[in-house]
Amino acid sequence: MQQCRLMLSTLRGSEEKHQRQHASSETLLREREDLENENEKEGDTEDDETLSDSWRYNRRKLALQIVLGAWMIISVCCVFYIIFKLISEVDKRQHVFPPSDTSNDADSNAPKFTDMKLQLIIPSYAPHFNQLLEMLHSMACLITDINTIDIALIVSSTNEVLTLNSLLAASNAEICGSTFLSYNVTPHSYQLVYPPKMTVYNLYGMLPPEIQKETDPRETGNLVGRYGKYKYQSMKKLAAAAYLDYDYAMLLDSEGLVIRPVAFKEMINAWKQNPVIWKELAQPGSPRRHEWIAHINEACAWTLGRNMENFGMGVSYWERYTWILEKEIVMDMVNSLSRLDPVTGFFSRLLAAQYDIFEIAMYKMHIAARKMEQSSSNSTLYTKYQVLDMEEALYDYGLGKAYKRIPSNDPVIAQEFPYMILEEPQQDLLVAFMKEYKVFFLYFHPRYVGLIAPWVMQSFMQKAPLAMTVSGATGMRDKVIPDGNGSWNMTYV
Repeated sequence: MQQCRLMLSTLRGSEEKHQRQHASSETLLREREDLENENEKEGDTEDDETLSDSWRYNRRKLALQIVLGAWMIISVCCVFYIIFKLISEVDKRQHVFPPSDTSNDADSNAPKFTDMKLQLIIPSYAPHFNQLLEMLHSMACLITDINTIDIALIVSSTNEVLTLNSLLAASNAEICGSTFLSYNVTPHSYQLVYPPKMTVYNLYGMLPPEIQKETDPRETGNLVGRYGKYKYQSMKKLAAAAYLDYDYAMLLDSEGLVIRPVAFKEMINAWKQNPVIWKELAQPGSPRRHEWIAHINEACAWTLGRNMENFGMGVSYWERYTWILEKEIVMDMVNSLSRLDPVTGFFSRLLAAQYDIFEIAMYKMHIAARKMEQSSSNSTLYTKYQVLDMEEALYDYGLGKAYKRIPSNDPVIAQEFPYMILEEPQQDLLVAFMKEYKVFFLYFHPRYVGLIAPWVMQSFMQKAPLAMTVSGATGMRDKVIPDGNGSWNMTYV
């Protein structure tokens, strides 16, 4: 019995144990399922976070690529814009300033005329101020590139500086307006009275120290009484030419007049392609021989450390209209030592010369002398110049009859050039000569206006390449120029 109870108890215990084990297994299974569910939830959360980070990274990357792409597009556009502007500017310049053929230009390193620094050097004094103002007004109205040209007005004292500046500032002066001498005025000159880039200089500030010691800062006129007006005038021009900064300069007397529209830089560019130094020959005994002019040439040669035997007796380099200077040649001339007086400076030699000096004759003589020297014979600074005899050139051109119109006893052929206008049948040939040798300026004495018949003068003025007269020809402005300007158009060929 007891054994039965024991066996029953054992069976119950085993059944309860089994039930407890089964319950425990179910609990563990549920806990495991719950844990797996939680792990799945955590994995899903981590996956979501990973996807979010990846999306943000890709978004930033895309934004950066968009910015870089935009920057590259803008850069390319800027490059094309710059290239387009450069091409447009070149086209524009070529349209306004047609390039000249410089293939035969010996001075290939010289500045092109669009970049050329051009200086007008105009000495004057109080009695000529009214004529000077008239010339400056004609420059403002008819020089089409006047805004690019520097003008130096050289006077002798502080009082003249004050007086001239006061006259230039006068409010009653007339503007150019729409026409001047019957020519249309360019729009940029319409409101001008005088050229915009002018400076009035007292000569004293331009003189070298050794000459300043001989005069007064307020008034240099005492040098006229000591050395004579021609040496003083030559020093006045050459001191300014050495002092100022330019590539090319033009010396002008204050009595000139611009007579038709002209681009000065283009004109100088045409002239410098084949510049000519004119000489004339007047042997002793010749009716053209003038001792004063012969002495001037001797004094110029001595100042340069030479003598007339170097050039030929009777040769003269006097010229009265084409006064174009190169800065490099000017400085070579004034800095060169004299073989005859190596311890004395150029300007002191000029003032000490035995006879009068004409600066342009000396400048041209210097070029002719340099061309004869072996050391300079290959220098492009000088080889581009021709030295021609005026009389021979006129005869070679077929202008013998026109040449004979010049009085046989006149000492300077170039000064009396307008006499050849009287030979009316050769007028076209004379004009062709002037165009070939770039004769843009003439010395017109008042007597020529009455000497030459009006219709002959007007016909000549219509065709000749004249830009400017270099003297105060009374009557030309009122009697000749308005009727003579008709069909003429400035050209440089």
